[in-house]
Amino acid sequence: MILNTNIWQQTIEAAKAASATSPAWLRAIERAVIEIERAPYWSFADGVLVITSTTSKKTYRIDEAHTCPACENGHQACKHRASRRLIQRYTERLQAAPKSDAFAECERAPLARREGNAVMIDGWAV
Repeated sequence: MILNTNIWQQTIEAAKAASATSPAWLRAIERAVIEIERAPYWSFADGVLVITSTTSKKTYRIDEAHTCPACENGHQACKHRASRRLIQRYTERLQAAPKSDAFAECERAPLARREGNAVMIDGWAV
C-alpha cells in the first residue's frame, strides 16, 4: 500500500512524542515503522491490522486484544501493537486531511500526448 508521506511522518512523530518517556514503546514504534514500510502485504479494516512480517514471514492478525511472545510477562509494547496503533492513527489523520480538488490538479498538470517516439509535453517533444 502506498502511504501519504506527509501524513505518515506526522503520525510517526506524534507517536514518538507521546511515547517519549517509554523506551520500550519507542523501540516498538521504530520496529513497527520498518515492518509497515517493508511488509510485502498489510491491510487495515474494522480496527484489525493484517500484516505479513518481514522477519518471520508469518501473517499476523492484530486486533485490540493481540498477544504474542513479546507481550508475555506483562510487557505491553510490541511491534505488532505499535503497528496497529500507527496505522489506526494514520488512517484517522488521512480521513481528516482536506481532499484536493482533482479538477484543479488536472488543470495545472502539463498536457502530455504521444507523438511517434517522442512525448509531447505542453507543445515540446521530449
